[in-house]
Amino acid sequence: MRFTRADKWLIGLLFAGAVGGIGLNMAVLSTASGQEAHISKNGQPMETIPLRPGYHEELRLGGATGYNLVEADNGRIRVKEADCPDQLCVRSGWIRVSPQQIVCLPYRVVIKIESARPADVDEITR
Repeated sequence: MRFTRADKWLIGLLFAGAVGGIGLNMAVLSTASGQEAHISKNGQPMETIPLRPGYHEELRLGGATGYNLVEADNGRIRVKEADCPDQLCVRSGWIRVSPQQIVCLPYRVVIKIESARPADVDEITR
């Protein structure tokens, strides 16, 4: 089967529309307002960090031993460094969408993203 010039244009336009839609969705998602990261230790709230574009903050939790270094940058958050033995919290990487969370079991630290607006099904499945 051979494609005509019109078929090729149609395929190209559909592809460009799909890529543009994905890009627009990512742009809207990255600038979602009203999201905050709530950090708690032993079930007690410690800090609330706003997650917005252009915002950067580093926060050290704990003492000389038993610490987590939390980094918030440009609408996302992660545990940058920790001295726990398994390093699962560090390997969790960046999170940015509600209801994602990072848990450090040895030090009982939980970082949970919460949003002012209810989460959409598509946002949860990403």
